[in-house]
Amino acid sequence: MRLFTAITLPDKVRSELAAIQPHHPDIRLTPESQLHMTMRYIGETDKAKTRRVIQALSHVSFSPFDITISGTGSFPGMGSPSILWAGVPYHAILNELYDAMQQELYRAGVPNENRTFHPHVTLGRIRKNDKAGKDGPPPPPLEQVLDQFFNGESSRYHTTFHVDRFRLYQSRLHSGGAIHYCLQEYKAL
Repeated sequence: MRLFTAITLPDKVRSELAAIQPHHPDIRLTPESQLHMTMRYIGETDKAKTRRVIQALSHVSFSPFDITISGTGSFPGMGSPSILWAGVPYHAILNELYDAMQQELYRAGVPNENRTFHPHVTLGRIRKNDKAGKDGPPPPPLEQVLDQFFNGESSRYHTTFHVDRFRLYQSRLHSGGAIHYCLQEYKAL
């Protein structure tokens, strides 16, 4: 099973983020129902390790907090984007929650991540579509759509919402992308 932890977004926020997603045949958008803020990718696990992960995460304690999503960007960078996202500015409590997850997962036998925690909401992935424009008028150049996403109205997106829980998800790959299933929910103190 492919596992990860995430903060689920309120319906209103998911709807707003879906409205700023850039549309182009070369961009595979994250479906609105699947928009979330990944906290910790865990990876492939067997049933025994999944049980340990579920139990370990029950030891993560945190208080409710408010968080902001603001602006847009991409990985690895705007010069050669692969993943398009809405960003989350630095937030001490969110980083503490991530560190607590890391600690408990490590105790359950999950190695620590070797990359910097960069909270975000993935809005889409760039995938070359060879069929683009063959059944109708050609789409605008991808560069134009991305410029608008990085520098237009989307880049000024800003919202704040309350966080009082996180979830453990299983991700199953399908031909249209990944579908996420909640395995466990963990509430704040």
